[in-house]
Amino acid sequence: MSLKILGYTKDCRTNTPVVYAEILMNEYLDFVGTDFDRFEIQRKRVDPKKYTRLKEDIVKGALLPGITLAIDPGKVENFENAISKKDSEGLISLLKASKDIYILDGLQRSYIIKDLAEKDGVTFKDEQKILLEIWFEKKIDHLVYRLIVLNSGQKPMSMRHQVELLFMTMKKEIEKEIPGLEIYLEKDETIRSRSKKFSFDRIVNGYYAFLTKSPEVERDNLVVKKMNEDEVLSSKEDELNESFNLFIKYLRIFSDIDVEYYKIYGAHQELSPFKNWLAEENTIKGFFAAIGKFASDEKRIERIDGALQKLLEKMIARTDPDPFSLTEFRQIRNGIDAKKVNVGFGTRKLIMDGFREFFIEEGETSFADCWKSSAS
Repeated sequence: MSLKILGYTKDCRTNTPVVYAEILMNEYLDFVGTDFDRFEIQRKRVDPKKYTRLKEDIVKGALLPGITLAIDPGKVENFENAISKKDSEGLISLLKASKDIYILDGLQRSYIIKDLAEKDGVTFKDEQKILLEIWFEKKIDHLVYRLIVLNSGQKPMSMRHQVELLFMTMKKEIEKEIPGLEIYLEKDETIRSRSKKFSFDRIVNGYYAFLTKSPEVERDNLVVKKMNEDEVLSSKEDELNESFNLFIKYLRIFSDIDVEYYKIYGAHQELSPFKNWLAEENTIKGFFAAIGKFASDEKRIERIDGALQKLLEKMIARTDPDPFSLTEFRQIRNGIDAKKVNVGFGTRKLIMDGFREFFIEEGETSFADCWKSSAS
């Protein structure tokens, strides 16, 4: 393989090692692998017709803007020795053997190269190369800041997509952090067959709802959406790190509750339609939006913790066959007037306000009363 190291540098703010390299165009796909989009689950491919000119230029031998790659954070330490010694031969050997390289920026260009090579049978010019920028970042704190804030100011990438990149980057680490958790990719056609098993897309939406304090990921009111996102993007690094860690804390608690929930609602025939309610998108958005909205200080966080602890203890003790009062929830949800309110919007608001009411009362009020209060 023609991979060649051109130079070494680092991001001085985060002390992240960065390596510049080049590789022949006709070997690029072998290097990144043909399933390079496995880390870009929610980012739709742009219509290839919009890149007709770029395709023509590539065929003629154009030098593309550099593509940014990154190494799986959990595997970065395998490269540290070679980088510190600037051992280019050793680093090249490690990179060639690695299956943990993903695209941070350059997905659409990679799609085009793949189309040209595999569908159109194009043979690239012998000296045609691609420039690579490879990041070796292993700290969650730096990834949170870089992917959410720095990319926002430097790349035409939505905040929603930045959150996706963050979670795909950290998926394995989060699963290690929460034993038994499985974040599955919907394209794998995995069916939820047990507790602690959640769709990647829904966890991403949960974090986005947590950050923006709203269950509405796709807002009709673009001004409000931008205001919410700007508030997040203006946060300092330590604030974002604290926020991310708080989300992981409540994802862990949410997963523990899901274990007992799955047992309770899977055991009763009349409640079995609700067996996966906690894993539904509206529920995840509503729950985490409620936490994001309510957890503004230590005292409120203590109230949330107390409420969820009481709920979990109640579920473990099996003192209530329907601890979330989903029978009442269904009745209230079915009463939403579709002529006046979007049912999806109404459902998410009902869930968010219901959980928020539960937190305010520190778990002393039944969910039946919380649903009623949030609907009034």
